[in-house]
Amino acid sequence: MLLFMKTPRGARVAALLAPAGRMALTNYLTQSLAMALVFTAYGLALYDRLTPAVVALGALALYAAQLALSKKLMATHRYGPVEWLLRTITLARLPHDRDRTGVREA
Repeated sequence: MLLFMKTPRGARVAALLAPAGRMALTNYLTQSLAMALVFTAYGLALYDRLTPAVVALGALALYAAQLALSKKLMATHRYGPVEWLLRTITLARLPHDRDRTGVREA
């Protein structure tokens, strides 16, 4: 996989995945919450009612939505919402989330 990422095609794939990676904790918690609400009794209680193929398609659809939203959010912010909150708690102050032009720094 690492050798693939060094190729031109791999670099394009890495660029598509990078925004989601920059807000990995937010995406992880969102996936966990969404799937818990779908499969447990707190939500739709669909455990054992869906085929594995339907579950896989749902998970891929959620991930695709997260990729799109991550790209949009990371275009104007430095951190995801949970990453920002964690940084705020850790630093005991509000971190700068945007530069003066509204676009994140490189």
